[in-house]
Amino acid sequence: MVNALTTSSLLLVLLVTTTLVGASSAWSLWPYKHVHVSNELTTYNGDLHVHCWSRNDDRGFHDVAVGTEFTWRFKPNIFGTTKWMCEVSTDDGRRASFDSYWEDLGEGRREHKENIFWVAEEDGVYLRIIQENRDQYWAKW
Repeated sequence: MVNALTTSSLLLVLLVTTTLVGASSAWSLWPYKHVHVSNELTTYNGDLHVHCWSRNDDRGFHDVAVGTEFTWRFKPNIFGTTKWMCEVSTDDGRRASFDSYWEDLGEGRREHKENIFWVAEEDGVYLRIIQENRDQYWAKW
């Protein structure tokens, strides 16, 4: 009885370990996502204030000069529930909030599979559609 219990316990430990190692290896092959938030405000000479966060991480507050960007990378969770939010603002009172990443954002668009580009322009925030060479209006100031 003791021998059978020990054998089944060892098999259970081996099964759990193999599963965890397999899942860990698969996750390590999962590509990073890169989110970019750029300041393309042509008539505003100040910084774009950017704050981006998820349920598990906070990228802090960043001042982004005109013509530059704030970027970060992360790996989405294996459950497909990763979501990032951003708030951008200027010293002249403009403010916009938007979801900067969610799992199906890249659906049907290859350029959003690993890189997502958000652009602050004079009238709001845009999602850059690289394949179509255009910016899609997303959030109003």
